[in-house]
Amino acid sequence: MPDFDTSVPHIARIYDYWLGGKDNFAADREAAERAMAATPTIVPGCGPTGASSDARSGTWPRRASASSSTSGPASRPRTNADDPYQLVADLMDSVPPGSFLTVTHPARDQVDIATKAEESLTKSMGQKVTFRTREQVSRFFSGLALADPGLVAIQDWRADSALDLSSAPTAMWGGVGRKS
Repeated sequence: MPDFDTSVPHIARIYDYWLGGKDNFAADREAAERAMAATPTIVPGCGPTGASSDARSGTWPRRASASSSTSGPASRPRTNADDPYQLVADLMDSVPPGSFLTVTHPARDQVDIATKAEESLTKSMGQKVTFRTREQVSRFFSGLALADPGLVAIQDWRADSALDLSSAPTAMWGGVGRKS
């Protein structure tokens, strides 16, 4: 028996569902569908499951073709009260030089309807979901050297085709930083 309540949606499992993963439950799928209905242009690019959505057509995969790793179904979301910036700084302090930090984070400032998605997820999950501005997400990389192209909308991360460059906004910031 799991040590967590599968009837309560969890952001990691919702994200897993959006990316076509297998580590989610009915409550997660229902919350994900409600958020997508409220914000049809918000489409994640790729994430911890190794699956990716087709951002150009706006479709959401339901099955990952790549093998899916767990996205931490039992992990709890961190709130601002937990000081997420300090948590990340402590994590990076504990790893050797040359280590990388990869962040994808819901964006408050990329599309007008992001606030609607944040509210929908918060209501569905019964706990605060936090979207952040680019400036706020950049604080996670304090003291790290950002890899090119820096902290950008995830559809712009090393985009290699005209389709990538003209895809709809995803409302996700992404970046990779290296510890010196």
